Amino acid sequence: CGEMWGDVAQARSCRKAGAAWRQLIGRRQASLEAARPRVVAMYERIEAGSLAGGDKEGALLAQTCATFFLLLEGRDAHPLAHATAYLPAACPLGGGGGGEGGGEGGVAALEPALPSLEPSLLRDAGLPYLSLYKSKVALWGGYLLAQWGVARAISLDETATMAQEAADLRNAHAWSIPTSAALAAMCRHSPLVELAAGNGLWAKALLERGADVLAFDTEAWQLSFAAGGGAAGGGEGTAAGEGAPFTEGEALMGAREACVEQGGPEAAAAHPDRALVLMWPDYGGRGSYGLACLRAYRGDRLLLVGEWRGATFGRRSESGESFSAEFQREVEAGFVREELHRLPTWPGSLDHVAVWRRRRA
Repeated sequence: CGEMWGDVAQARSCRKAGAAWRQLIGRRQASLEAARPRVVAMYERIEAGSLAGGDKEGALLAQTCATFFLLLEGRDAHPLAHATAYLPAACPLGGGGGGEGGGEGGVAALEPALPSLEPSLLRDAGLPYLSLYKSKVALWGGYLLAQWGVARAISLDETATMAQEAADLRNAHAWSIPTSAALAAMCRHSPLVELAAGNGLWAKALLERGADVLAFDTEAWQLSFAAGGGAAGGGEGTAAGEGAPFTEGEALMGAREACVEQGGPEAAAAHPDRALVLMWPDYGGRGSYGLACLRAYRGDRLLLVGEWRGATFGRRSESGESFSAEFQREVEAGFVREELHRLPTWPGSLDHVAVWRRRRA
């Protein structure tokens, strides 16, 4: 994987010259296509060989995949680029490790710092979604590495297809990928009530590990919770429905596990004795669903899964894509963050589980 240092150096040279690495790669697409048989042969050698062995094998391919996507997005010099590394010594990106650095645009780094990724996080231990993630990023990382090794280019069409497949998988399964360590940490705060539970993948995994969990979600998109809409008042300065990812009444997340009941933010008010679990309640970091749940909740403990300001690449917002900026401000004002647990992430994201305790006078 020493080849990776070459593409990062090339991207930095492009940036100094005022050009985008993506543009340079774009000009090499025809040469890459002509070299496809050699690329396939190279990928087969990578697949048959051993890059690191054991847990490190999948970890190295996952971080290779993440590196190529950061390069394409021009984020290889982001202060948190190195936070995608499971094996820092094999990562050509800048930054100071898992938790150092911070957001862009004057956003303070997350405190406490984002923990480093560990190869052991990728042990699937009966978690089918984690196993699926590992197989996908290993395939993508190995194939992109083969393309670069043969043609000093990667396919823009195929990386776009990978990104779309990642989005489709998140919509079909869950926006964040559970690990045994994260689930164990959450079980320690049982009993739990999860809102915006999606298809129930996390709730089912928690139940299988002995947690006491009640899971709720609405089956269809409600425009009242889009940015600026709803009595909950979580707007970010846009009209209701403007830029919403779904239309009113559109089904969400497909088939659900039997553990997921119909219910919205009102369920938070009914269970103050349980820790409140929220995972990506605000699509694209906009909307008022998360805020409505927070304002209804009278308990003392939050378990929040997704991105947070100071620990995001800010692709759509400096606050990340999981929770609205207003939600994050209210949580930080009313709660103290006590725990952080890293999660494997699809390219472009920095997910984690954070445990918060309510401030008491």
